[in-house]
Amino acid sequence: MMKRSIFYFIALLSLLGCSAEFLEERPNSNVVVPASPDDFQRLLDNFTAVGYTSALPHLSADEYFITSESDWLSSRSATERNAYVWERDVFGGEVAREDWNAPYRTVFYANSIIDGVQKQTGGLIQGGQYAEVYGQAHFHRARANYDLLKNFSVPFDSLTQSSDLGIPLRRDPSVDALMPRASVQECYASVFADLQEALAHLKSYGPLPERNRPTRLAVFAQLSRIYLYRGEFHLAERYADSVLNRYDRLIDYNSVSTETNTPFSLTNDELILYGATNSYNNASQLNQGGTVFVDTALMALYDTGDLRRSVFFREVLPGRHIVKRGYNGSGLSPFNGLAVDEVLLIKAECLVRRGDLHGAEVLYNRLRKHRYSLGTYASTTFLEASSALELVLLERRKELVWRGIRWDDIKRLNGRGAGIVLRRTLGGKVHTLEPTSGRYVFNIPQDEINRSGIAQNER
Repeated sequence: MMKRSIFYFIALLSLLGCSAEFLEERPNSNVVVPASPDDFQRLLDNFTAVGYTSALPHLSADEYFITSESDWLSSRSATERNAYVWERDVFGGEVAREDWNAPYRTVFYANSIIDGVQKQTGGLIQGGQYAEVYGQAHFHRARANYDLLKNFSVPFDSLTQSSDLGIPLRRDPSVDALMPRASVQECYASVFADLQEALAHLKSYGPLPERNRPTRLAVFAQLSRIYLYRGEFHLAERYADSVLNRYDRLIDYNSVSTETNTPFSLTNDELILYGATNSYNNASQLNQGGTVFVDTALMALYDTGDLRRSVFFREVLPGRHIVKRGYNGSGLSPFNGLAVDEVLLIKAECLVRRGDLHGAEVLYNRLRKHRYSLGTYASTTFLEASSALELVLLERRKELVWRGIRWDDIKRLNGRGAGIVLRRTLGGKVHTLEPTSGRYVFNIPQDEINRSGIAQNER
């Protein structure tokens, strides 16, 4: 079985175009197994293999609109059409969907690297380069499994987590290993265990010049994001502090070009870890198709003097905006990495929820001052908890736009009684997603159901 796993490992690398010395043909050997820390690092640096997460949360959220029913029907894939109106079968029978496959590809690579490092070190991983790649692999596996879990399982509920169906947890480096769906509780336990392994082996706090490489800072930011989603605000705040106490840089948007389509570099000061979703035309940045535009209600939220209106977006027709490239600094897929602004807003929300309005107010005003034209921003005073929370959540919506975060926010806030209803209008028909709808959970692609026999989600 191990030989077969290695064969598939190398074959997949070749298909993905990874050019590494250990893939070159050598005499008397059909397959050469990656063994050195440099070999493993080259695999981890291959973002095509390790990194992409699902774009379904963006396609399903309320940050964009399609101009007409005919434009909606002309979408390039059934998945894009169905996600827009929350159809029962989001994939519409399409197979080999990257929303499911890309995170599991990351899991496969991570498993192979973890297994390879353990074999090379005899399980004694005590610092050095092996420890670094070992920690990175655990981080990537945790991030991929969390992406799958929040998209293909019910929202976290502490009372039902032991019986709620999660995802298959694959730890074997074999590509053909079949696993049943674990419980949500088991899945989160695995995610947290991987992140703690990453902390135990990563040495750098970072961020590193190579923003695609996870550091301890990235682990803290990821933990803070997960605990916020789960509604465990004391832990979300603790890990936000672990980031901000070590790295707390904000970009003054007065120094950012409002004319360029690429306002941020891959190494901008707020970036903790690079990240991007898989590609869909309807989710793309700089969408030139003339059919998909930024939601007009979202655009109306930006005040006069708010530089984000011109830094984030470009008006291509009167009242019609497209989104520019975000913090990923390149490509057309939405940014979904980790950045200081998100961590700061997590901290601010947690402070409001535990009654520290002044502390939240300081962070809120600090962020906004960096986003407004010089001399135009007037500080806000938080006088009451509910209005302060409303302002902080509104700021999340304006700041973390086009990152796939809005969908997760809607889910977690509706779980706390927010009552957010989503609507789309096409051809005179109104499509509605109610707060308690089962369609906040995406169905698993049918080809995966057929292959593995795991239980399908009800939508």
